[in-house]
Amino acid sequence: MTTTERTREEEFTERVVRLDTGELAKLRRGCGERDPVEGRCPWLLGLVHGVASEPTAFLIASLLAQYKTTVIRAGGHRLDGNFGLTWKRAIAGNASKSIRRRFHILLDADYDLRTGDGDLPHHLRQMVRYAAGKGVGVDWPALLRHVRAWDSPTKWVQKEWARSFFSDQDPGEPKVESEEKE
Repeated sequence: MTTTERTREEEFTERVVRLDTGELAKLRRGCGERDPVEGRCPWLLGLVHGVASEPTAFLIASLLAQYKTTVIRAGGHRLDGNFGLTWKRAIAGNASKSIRRRFHILLDADYDLRTGDGDLPHHLRQMVRYAAGKGVGVDWPALLRHVRAWDSPTKWVQKEWARSFFSDQDPGEPKVESEEKE
C-alpha cells in the first residue's frame, strides 16, 4: 500500500480550510493586517507549525479566506499551477491593458518574509479577490512556497510565474494536435 506524503504547505492549507465559518470571516476581515494578533486572529498562530513566518502564514491564510466559505467547502478555491496560471485564467477574455499590467507590477513587488512589509501582500490581495470573483482558484501550497522564496536572488518564482502567464499553452487545457494534411 502506497501512501502519499503531504507537504507542510498542504497540511497548513488543509488546517485553514477546516476553520469554521466565523474564523474564515475573521481572516477575511483582518486581511489588511500583517499580524494575526492585531488582526484579531491569535488562534491562527496554532496552525502555523513552522511552515512559514507568521506574517507569511497569515497572508496566505487571509488570501484563502477571500473565497466564499461555500466555495472553499466545495473545493472551488483550488487550482493546480502557479499564480501566473491563476492570473492568466482570471483575466481570460479581458483585453484591458491595465488589468494585464497588474501582473507586471506584481512581479516587481517587494516582500520581507520576517516582517511582512512590502507591496506584494497588497497586490496579491487585489488579484486573489479578482480571481475569486471570477471563480478561478489558486494552488495554495505552491503560493505559500513561492511567497517564502519571493526574495530569491535568482528570481525563480517570478520567472516561473511569468512563463505560465505569458505561455501560449494553458497547462490545464488539453493539447490540440494539428491535423496532418495528406
